Amino acid sequence: MTLTGTTGSRVRGDFLLSPLFLLSLILLLFNDLYLKLNYPGLVSGILSDAAGIVFFPIFLVAVAEFFASIIPRKPWAQPSWFIVATISIAFLFVIMKYTTWGESVFVSLTEWVRDLIGKPLGFMQRGLVGDPLDLLALLLIPVPILFGFRVRRSSN
Repeated sequence: MTLTGTTGSRVRGDFLLSPLFLLSLILLLFNDLYLKLNYPGLVSGILSDAAGIVFFPIFLVAVAEFFASIIPRKPWAQPSWFIVATISIAFLFVIMKYTTWGESVFVSLTEWVRDLIGKPLGFMQRGLVGDPLDLLALLLIPVPILFGFRVRRSSN
């Protein structure tokens, strides 16, 4: 899926309007802002992780592609960008979920979100709950990578 501007050129980050990205965003928001509050448990815990493993690498590549527009050559995202982003997000997921240092960093970086959104909604979870079943989300690692090959083939 690519969007084109009025001159027929592509738009950077156009893949953020893909059904895969939008579905992962909706699942992430619905789960974190509704299901976790009203139906906490195994499913709502894993659903966030699964949606995040798809959402965050795609979002990260879109941000990188946007900022790449200020580079003189103005490169477009390559499939390799999706590979690097996905592996990076998976690595951070494991570090933040399963190490005390990683959880401390996560809490520090997301404190403002909890204060701004979490407190008014009654969502007061601090930190991450690491459960061995959360590792099932890592089975979705191929999804954003294959998505990257579909939306940004090497022949840009």
